[in-house]
Amino acid sequence: MDYQPYFPPITLRKVFGKERSPSPSSSEITAHKVFDFESEHVIQSQLPVEKTECGNDLIPPPHGSLSKPNSGGYALQEVLAWGDDMYDSVQKGLHLMCEKKMDMNSPYHLQQLESLSAFFEAAQEQFPILTHYQDSWPARDFARMYLKNKVGSDKAKVKTRNKMTDND
Repeated sequence: MDYQPYFPPITLRKVFGKERSPSPSSSEITAHKVFDFESEHVIQSQLPVEKTECGNDLIPPPHGSLSKPNSGGYALQEVLAWGDDMYDSVQKGLHLMCEKKMDMNSPYHLQQLESLSAFFEAAQEQFPILTHYQDSWPARDFARMYLKNKVGSDKAKVKTRNKMTDND
């Protein structure tokens, strides 16, 4: 038996006098649409590609917010579909590169342009697979999440230390 979720629309009930025309049937009112689950999920190989000046195909960044797959965004590991070993290797390498090239006390959007340029140049040199992606967006996403988590955890540590010194 196929499972198809159905969510009835929220309706209000209004009673009209006899002068009104007869109401349409409930099948005309209720908007019931069955979605094909498979067509809703984009597979990496089906993503549109963009031609560069030299004729190479580049994979564009996915639509939506990073790490928010339940809110219309995407999970980086699922979108890249590289396999666990490749993903972990690139992730660890880019995290080390972030520590060398960027200010670890600032989130991605506050990084200096020179730092970002140096990071992307080194990332493409160390991981040539990134050249297949438009503007090396996987490197950007790895860096964005790493810096967000690093800055957030550092702030939490400082907050905890301050609470402990205030209690003493």
